Amino acid sequence: MAMLTCKFRSEAMITVNEVKIFLPTDQTANTTHQVAGVVTLLHGYGNNCDCWLENTAAVRYAKDNNLALVMPDASNSFYQDMAAGPAWQTWLTRELPELLNRNFRLPMEREKNFIFGLSMGGYGALLLALRNPDRYAAAASFSGCVHVGMMLEARTVNPLVQQVFGPVFGTLNELPRQADLFALAREVSALPAGQQPRLLCTVGKQDFEPYYIYNQNVALREDWEKLPLDFGWMEWDGGHEWDVWDRSLVYAIDRFINPGYADKVHAAWTAPVTRGEGMGHG
Repeated sequence: MAMLTCKFRSEAMITVNEVKIFLPTDQTANTTHQVAGVVTLLHGYGNNCDCWLENTAAVRYAKDNNLALVMPDASNSFYQDMAAGPAWQTWLTRELPELLNRNFRLPMEREKNFIFGLSMGGYGALLLALRNPDRYAAAASFSGCVHVGMMLEARTVNPLVQQVFGPVFGTLNELPRQADLFALAREVSALPAGQQPRLLCTVGKQDFEPYYIYNQNVALREDWEKLPLDFGWMEWDGGHEWDVWDRSLVYAIDRFINPGYADKVHAAWTAPVTRGEGMGHG
Protein backbone atom coordinates (compact mmCIF):
# COMPACT_ATOMS: atom_id res chain seq x y z
CA MET A 1 0.00 0.00 0.00
CA ALA A 2 1.31 3.44 -0.86
CA MET A 3 0.25 7.09 -0.98
CA LEU A 4 2.27 9.03 -3.52
CA THR A 5 2.64 12.63 -4.61
CA CYS A 6 3.86 12.63 -8.19
CA LYS A 7 4.89 15.32 -10.62
CA PHE A 8 4.62 14.48 -14.30
CA ARG A 9 5.54 16.55 -17.31
CA SER A 10 2.76 17.12 -19.85
CA GLU A 11 3.90 17.62 -23.42
CA ALA A 12 0.44 18.93 -24.39
CA MET A 13 0.52 21.59 -21.67
CA ILE A 14 4.29 22.16 -21.50
CA THR A 15 4.01 22.11 -17.70
CA VAL A 16 4.73 19.84 -14.76
CA ASN A 17 1.51 18.71 -13.09
CA GLU A 18 0.90 17.27 -9.63
CA VAL A 19 -1.08 14.07 -9.09
CA LYS A 20 -1.90 12.22 -5.86
CA ILE A 21 -1.99 8.44 -6.22
CA PHE A 22 -3.14 5.76 -3.80
CA LEU A 23 -2.07 2.18 -4.50
CA PRO A 24 -3.77 -0.53 -2.42
CA THR A 25 -1.06 -3.09 -3.20
CA ASP A 26 2.45 -3.17 -4.63
CA GLN A 27 2.45 -3.36 -8.44
CA THR A 28 5.56 -5.40 -9.27
CA ALA A 29 6.46 -6.80 -12.66
CA ASN A 30 5.22 -10.29 -11.79
CA THR A 31 2.47 -9.37 -9.37
CA THR A 32 -0.63 -11.50 -9.02
CA HIS A 33 -2.31 -8.75 -7.00
CA GLN A 34 -3.56 -6.43 -9.72
CA VAL A 35 -5.92 -3.71 -8.65
CA ALA A 36 -9.61 -4.30 -9.25
CA GLY A 37 -9.90 -0.91 -10.92
CA VAL A 38 -8.61 2.63 -11.22
CA VAL A 39 -10.84 5.45 -9.97
CA THR A 40 -9.92 8.96 -11.06
CA LEU A 41 -11.33 11.55 -8.64
CA LEU A 42 -11.74 15.10 -9.95
CA HIS A 43 -11.82 18.10 -7.61
CA GLY A 44 -14.08 21.15 -7.67
CA TYR A 45 -13.50 24.81 -8.49
CA GLY A 46 -11.08 26.40 -6.04
CA ASN A 47 -9.82 23.03 -4.76
CA ASN A 48 -6.83 20.88 -5.66
CA CYS A 49 -5.70 17.27 -5.71
CA ASP A 50 -5.54 17.08 -1.89
CA CYS A 51 -9.22 17.73 -1.23
CA TRP A 52 -10.48 14.15 -1.58
CA LEU A 53 -7.87 12.92 0.90
CA GLU A 54 -8.53 15.70 3.40
CA ASN A 55 -12.33 15.58 3.42
CA THR A 56 -13.51 12.03 2.70
CA ALA A 57 -12.80 8.40 3.54
CA ALA A 58 -11.80 7.74 -0.08
CA VAL A 59 -8.68 5.79 0.89
CA ARG A 60 -10.62 3.48 3.19
CA TYR A 61 -13.22 2.85 0.50
CA ALA A 62 -10.43 2.15 -2.00
CA LYS A 63 -8.71 -0.30 0.35
CA ASP A 64 -12.00 -2.09 0.95
CA ASN A 65 -12.37 -2.66 -2.80
CA ASN A 66 -8.74 -3.00 -3.97
CA LEU A 67 -8.95 0.18 -6.02
CA ALA A 68 -6.21 2.55 -7.09
CA LEU A 69 -7.09 6.23 -6.74
CA VAL A 70 -5.78 8.91 -9.10
CA MET A 71 -6.37 12.50 -7.98
CA PRO A 72 -4.99 15.03 -10.48
CA ASP A 73 -4.67 18.75 -9.89
CA ALA A 74 -6.54 20.58 -12.67
CA SER A 75 -6.71 24.17 -11.41
CA ASN A 76 -10.01 25.90 -12.31
CA SER A 77 -10.05 24.51 -15.83
CA PHE A 78 -13.47 22.83 -15.96
CA TYR A 79 -11.40 19.97 -17.40
CA GLN A 80 -11.29 21.64 -20.82
CA ASP A 81 -8.62 22.38 -23.35
CA MET A 82 -9.10 26.03 -22.37
CA ALA A 83 -9.75 28.99 -24.67
CA ALA A 84 -7.06 30.98 -22.85
CA GLY A 85 -5.06 28.35 -21.04
CA PRO A 86 -3.61 24.83 -20.96
CA ALA A 87 -4.90 21.66 -22.64
CA TRP A 88 -6.19 19.94 -19.50
CA GLN A 89 -8.45 17.46 -21.26
CA THR A 90 -5.68 16.15 -23.50
CA TRP A 91 -3.40 15.75 -20.49
CA LEU A 92 -5.95 13.88 -18.38
CA THR A 93 -7.35 11.50 -21.01
CA ARG A 94 -4.29 10.83 -23.17
CA GLU A 95 -1.00 11.51 -21.46
CA LEU A 96 -1.69 10.73 -17.79
CA PRO A 97 -3.15 7.20 -18.25
CA GLU A 98 -0.10 6.18 -20.28
CA LEU A 99 2.26 7.56 -17.63
CA LEU A 100 0.39 5.71 -14.88
CA ASN A 101 0.59 2.46 -16.81
CA ARG A 102 4.27 2.93 -17.58
CA ASN A 103 5.30 3.88 -14.04
CA PHE A 104 2.86 1.94 -11.83
CA ARG A 105 1.41 -0.74 -14.12
CA LEU A 106 -2.08 0.62 -13.59
CA PRO A 107 -4.47 -0.92 -16.11
CA MET A 108 -5.61 1.13 -19.10
CA GLU A 109 -8.43 -1.23 -20.08
CA ARG A 110 -11.78 0.52 -20.32
CA GLU A 111 -13.55 -1.95 -18.06
CA LYS A 112 -11.14 -1.15 -15.20
CA ASN A 113 -11.27 2.64 -15.40
CA PHE A 114 -13.84 4.86 -13.68
CA ILE A 115 -14.03 8.63 -13.31
CA PHE A 116 -15.92 10.47 -10.55
CA GLY A 117 -15.96 14.12 -9.57
CA LEU A 118 -17.63 16.77 -7.44
CA SER A 119 -19.02 20.16 -8.48
CA MET A 120 -16.76 21.37 -11.33
CA GLY A 121 -15.26 17.88 -11.25
CA GLY A 122 -18.71 16.32 -11.60
CA TYR A 123 -19.10 18.14 -14.89
CA GLY A 124 -15.55 17.09 -15.75
CA ALA A 125 -16.16 13.41 -15.03
CA LEU A 126 -19.23 13.28 -17.28
CA LEU A 127 -17.52 15.37 -19.95
CA LEU A 128 -14.38 13.23 -20.16
CA ALA A 129 -16.35 9.97 -20.17
CA LEU A 130 -18.81 11.13 -22.83
CA ARG A 131 -16.01 12.47 -25.02
CA ASN A 132 -13.92 9.34 -24.46
CA PRO A 133 -16.38 6.44 -24.12
CA ASP A 134 -13.63 4.04 -25.15
CA ARG A 135 -11.59 4.92 -22.04
CA TYR A 136 -14.06 4.80 -19.12
CA ALA A 137 -16.51 2.11 -18.06
CA ALA A 138 -18.47 4.56 -15.90
CA ALA A 139 -18.65 8.15 -14.73
CA ALA A 140 -20.32 9.77 -11.72
CA SER A 141 -21.11 13.41 -10.99
CA PHE A 142 -21.59 14.51 -7.38
CA SER A 143 -23.38 17.89 -7.19
CA GLY A 144 -22.01 18.59 -10.63
CA CYS A 145 -22.19 21.89 -12.46
CA VAL A 146 -23.79 19.96 -15.30
CA HIS A 147 -25.76 22.64 -17.17
CA VAL A 148 -22.94 24.95 -18.19
CA GLY A 149 -25.15 26.53 -20.84
CA MET A 150 -27.36 27.84 -18.05
CA MET A 151 -24.28 29.28 -16.38
CA LEU A 152 -23.10 31.01 -19.56
CA GLU A 153 -26.48 32.71 -19.87
CA ALA A 154 -26.15 33.98 -16.29
CA ARG A 155 -22.71 35.51 -16.66
CA THR A 156 -24.04 38.76 -18.16
CA VAL A 157 -25.74 39.53 -14.84
CA ASN A 158 -23.37 37.74 -12.46
CA PRO A 159 -19.73 38.93 -12.43
CA LEU A 160 -18.67 35.84 -10.46
CA VAL A 161 -19.90 33.56 -13.24
CA GLN A 162 -17.93 35.61 -15.78
CA GLN A 163 -14.82 35.26 -13.59
CA VAL A 164 -15.26 31.48 -13.55
CA PHE A 165 -16.05 30.89 -17.21
CA GLY A 166 -14.17 33.66 -19.05
CA PRO A 167 -10.77 31.87 -19.08
CA VAL A 168 -12.40 28.56 -20.05
CA PHE A 169 -14.81 29.51 -22.83
CA GLY A 170 -13.61 32.99 -23.77
CA THR A 171 -16.34 35.29 -25.06
CA LEU A 172 -18.65 32.53 -26.31
CA ASN A 173 -22.31 33.07 -25.50
CA GLU A 174 -23.29 29.53 -26.45
CA LEU A 175 -21.69 26.35 -25.23
CA PRO A 176 -19.67 24.49 -27.90
CA ARG A 177 -21.04 21.06 -28.73
CA GLN A 178 -17.88 19.37 -27.45
CA ALA A 179 -18.47 20.93 -23.99
CA ASP A 180 -22.25 20.38 -23.84
CA LEU A 181 -23.25 17.35 -21.76
CA PHE A 182 -26.73 17.35 -23.29
CA ALA A 183 -25.41 17.17 -26.86
CA LEU A 184 -22.67 14.67 -26.01
CA ALA A 185 -25.14 12.35 -24.28
CA ARG A 186 -27.33 12.29 -27.37
CA GLU A 187 -24.33 11.26 -29.46
CA VAL A 188 -23.20 8.58 -27.01
CA SER A 189 -26.74 7.20 -26.65
CA ALA A 190 -26.57 6.21 -30.34
CA LEU A 191 -23.69 3.82 -29.59
CA PRO A 192 -24.33 0.15 -28.78
CA ALA A 193 -25.05 -0.26 -25.07
CA GLY A 194 -21.76 -2.05 -24.45
CA GLN A 195 -19.79 0.90 -25.80
CA GLN A 196 -21.50 3.52 -23.63
CA PRO A 197 -20.13 4.53 -20.23
CA ARG A 198 -22.53 3.93 -17.37
CA LEU A 199 -23.57 7.18 -15.69
CA LEU A 200 -24.65 8.40 -12.24
CA CYS A 201 -25.62 11.81 -10.87
CA THR A 202 -26.11 12.60 -7.18
CA VAL A 203 -27.13 15.92 -5.66
CA GLY A 204 -28.29 17.45 -2.39
CA LYS A 205 -31.86 18.73 -2.45
CA GLN A 206 -30.86 22.03 -0.80
CA ASP A 207 -28.02 22.79 -3.26
CA PHE A 208 -29.32 26.08 -4.71
CA GLU A 209 -27.67 29.52 -4.58
CA PRO A 210 -25.51 30.87 -6.05
CA TYR A 211 -25.32 28.38 -8.93
CA TYR A 212 -28.60 26.44 -8.51
CA ILE A 213 -26.84 23.10 -8.80
CA TYR A 214 -29.99 21.17 -7.89
CA ASN A 215 -31.93 22.84 -10.72
CA GLN A 216 -29.11 22.11 -13.15
CA ASN A 217 -29.12 18.44 -12.22
CA VAL A 218 -32.90 18.13 -12.48
CA ALA A 219 -32.74 19.59 -16.00
CA LEU A 220 -30.07 17.05 -16.93
CA ARG A 221 -32.03 14.18 -15.42
CA GLU A 222 -35.20 15.11 -17.31
CA ASP A 223 -33.23 15.14 -20.56
CA TRP A 224 -31.14 12.02 -20.03
CA GLU A 225 -34.01 9.86 -18.80
CA LYS A 226 -35.48 10.14 -22.30
CA LEU A 227 -32.33 8.69 -23.87
CA PRO A 228 -31.25 5.03 -24.12
CA LEU A 229 -28.51 5.45 -21.51
CA ASP A 230 -27.51 3.45 -18.43
CA PHE A 231 -28.19 6.44 -16.19
CA GLY A 232 -28.81 6.53 -12.44
CA TRP A 233 -30.00 9.39 -10.24
CA MET A 234 -29.87 9.85 -6.48
CA GLU A 235 -30.85 12.81 -4.30
CA TRP A 236 -31.22 13.39 -0.59
CA ASP A 237 -31.21 16.25 1.90
CA GLY A 238 -27.97 18.21 1.75
CA GLY A 239 -26.19 21.21 0.30
CA HIS A 240 -22.95 21.71 -1.62
CA GLU A 241 -20.86 19.90 0.98
CA TRP A 242 -18.50 17.06 1.74
CA ASP A 243 -21.06 14.98 3.63
CA VAL A 244 -22.94 14.63 0.34
CA TRP A 245 -19.82 13.85 -1.67
CA ASP A 246 -18.39 11.25 0.73
CA ARG A 247 -21.70 9.42 0.69
CA SER A 248 -21.90 9.78 -3.10
CA LEU A 249 -18.52 8.08 -3.49
CA VAL A 250 -19.83 5.04 -1.64
CA TYR A 251 -22.90 4.87 -3.87
CA ALA A 252 -20.80 5.16 -7.02
CA ILE A 253 -18.54 2.29 -5.93
CA ASP A 254 -21.65 0.29 -5.10
CA ARG A 255 -23.29 0.94 -8.48
CA PHE A 256 -20.31 0.40 -10.75
CA ILE A 257 -17.75 -1.77 -8.94
CA ASN A 258 -19.03 -3.67 -5.89
CA PRO A 259 -22.82 -4.07 -5.62
CA GLY A 260 -23.85 -4.28 -1.99
CA TYR A 261 -20.95 -2.17 -0.71
CA ALA A 262 -23.23 0.74 0.21
CA ASP A 263 -25.32 -1.55 2.42
CA LYS A 264 -22.17 -2.62 4.26
CA VAL A 265 -21.04 0.96 4.83
CA HIS A 266 -24.54 2.09 5.77
CA ALA A 267 -24.75 -0.69 8.35
CA ALA A 268 -21.57 0.65 9.96
CA TRP A 269 -22.99 4.20 9.94
CA THR A 270 -26.22 3.12 11.65
CA ALA A 271 -24.94 0.47 14.08
CA PRO A 272 -26.41 0.93 17.58
CA VAL A 273 -24.16 2.74 20.03
CA THR A 274 -24.00 1.93 23.73
CA ARG A 275 -23.04 4.97 25.77
CA GLY A 276 -21.57 5.12 29.23
CA GLU A 277 -20.98 8.13 31.44
CA GLY A 278 -19.15 8.57 34.70
CA MET A 279 -17.73 11.26 36.91
CA GLY A 280 -14.33 9.67 37.17
CA HIS A 281 -11.98 9.89 40.13
CA GLY A 282 -8.81 11.89 40.49
